[in-house]
Amino acid sequence: MKRWVQLYERLADWSNLERALGLALKGKRDRQSTVAFMEGMPETLEAVGRRLRSGLGPLGRYREFVIHDPKLRLISAPCFEDRVLHQAVMGVCEPAFERWLIRQTFACRVGRGLRAAVNEAAHWTDRRRWYLQLDVRHYFETIPRFRLMEKVERLFGEVEMLRLWWELIDSHRPGQTNGIPIGALTSQHLANFYLGFLDRFIKEALRISAYARYMDDMVLWSDDREELLRCRDAVTAFVDRELGLVLKVPSLNRTQGGLDFLGFRFHPGWIGLDRSSRRRLRMRLRFIAGGLSRGTMSEREAQDRATACLAAVGSARCLSFRRRILSQIEVVN
Repeated sequence: MKRWVQLYERLADWSNLERALGLALKGKRDRQSTVAFMEGMPETLEAVGRRLRSGLGPLGRYREFVIHDPKLRLISAPCFEDRVLHQAVMGVCEPAFERWLIRQTFACRVGRGLRAAVNEAAHWTDRRRWYLQLDVRHYFETIPRFRLMEKVERLFGEVEMLRLWWELIDSHRPGQTNGIPIGALTSQHLANFYLGFLDRFIKEALRISAYARYMDDMVLWSDDREELLRCRDAVTAFVDRELGLVLKVPSLNRTQGGLDFLGFRFHPGWIGLDRSSRRRLRMRLRFIAGGLSRGTMSEREAQDRATACLAAVGSARCLSFRRRILSQIEVVN
């Protein structure tokens, strides 16, 4: 693994800070904290630069809330100033993480994403007879912080950068030995990077070419069931020994029987929505229709929201299902 140096001095460059601010503003312009930050410009952005140059100072101002999508998750969202700071850090450090990851890792990557992961899963489902599906139990909550930091030390070679990364890791509930927050940009990249070691093990030690991972959801494909059984045992041991994590019960089955992955249902030659995704799509479109009928949502907003909902499931071949739902709730076509 290449160790990256001479990155720390670039964190507080004004061009990097301006870029970070632009990214942090997306979808957040109307929030009170965002407005207050922008009213203080450029002094507020200069303050972020000073924090990066002299040490981060106080961190950990997170807003916590729970979502059900589809399972219960505790989201810890940093304050706007820290969002800008996180974007500035990743503006410099993202190429280091990107270079380490393999092609078949799709989360938190420019040019990859959900649609590319769906296409990869469809490709291998069409060409292999068996699949092995793996998932880490409570992944973000159980990542060992010291083991994670040991991996980060192999990637960055500057003492100042390593100190910064440790402060970012320990900023949420300081003193805990396990867990990083869901909702912080840096956490997403750290979590993706940590399982990159498992990616390398699967590709280089187990020699599996048919593979896809989206954060902690993984699938291996093969025509040989016994090969996947050996992979299951080897991966379970590696995750426990090297990463200090625990897998959920693995699922080994024929591709002909169908695979639920990333909210989609894969069969050879066909992609649909799984049951929970169909239910969520119905609920969201009914919410939009309700807002439109009550007058709490404009026709333009309803149309935009409905279009976004349908675009999110655009990879699925379920045109008749989408048309049927739209006709039932009378959303403007």
